[in-house]
Amino acid sequence: MLFAAVVVPIVLRSEPTLIVVRRAVHLRRNPDQIAFPGGLVDAADRDPQTTALREFEEELGIPRERAAIAARLDDVVTLARSVTIAPFVATLEPPLAFTPDPAETQSVHEIPLPALYAPGALHLGRERVAVAGEMRAVRSWLFDHGGVHVWGATARIMHALLRRYPTCQALAAATAVGTKPARA
Repeated sequence: MLFAAVVVPIVLRSEPTLIVVRRAVHLRRNPDQIAFPGGLVDAADRDPQTTALREFEEELGIPRERAAIAARLDDVVTLARSVTIAPFVATLEPPLAFTPDPAETQSVHEIPLPALYAPGALHLGRERVAVAGEMRAVRSWLFDHGGVHVWGATARIMHALLRRYPTCQALAAATAVGTKPARA
C-alpha cells in the first residue's frame, strides 16, 4: 500500500474558490485527470502534511507558507485500493500567481465553492475506467463544472469535505472564509 497526501486549497476571494489541477498527460499515475495538488509520501517527508505542502508548492509554484492548514479530512483510499490519501484543507489569501510545473501539472482550475455546494452538483454515477487492462463501469462520486470533470478519489475527497462541512457557511466558519479581507 502506498501513502499520499493532498492539499484541498480554498482561495479566500469575495466568492471563495476551490483549486484543482489537471495532471500532466505524461505522468505514469492518473495522467490528464483532475486532482488536488499532492502526491506520494517521500521518505524524507516528516509527515503527510509535509508531503501535501511540498507537492502543493511543486505543482502550483505557490510557496507552501501561503497555505494555512485548517483541517485534516478522513483518509481516502483509491478505487484500486493501492493508495491511501490524507487530505488537508488549506486556505490561501489572494493575490495568487500560479506557476505550475509542467512536469506535473497541465493546468490549474478554480471552482467557485457555491458550484460545489449546489444541490446535486456532486452526485453518484458511473465512470468508465481501465481496471487491470479492461474497461469497466465503476460507481463513483462525480462533479462537473466549466469543463472540469472530477471523479474517483478526488470526488470522494470533495464528498468528505461536504460531509464535514454540509453548507458553504459551515465551511466558511471552520476555515475563516469570508472573515479575512478579500483582495481579488
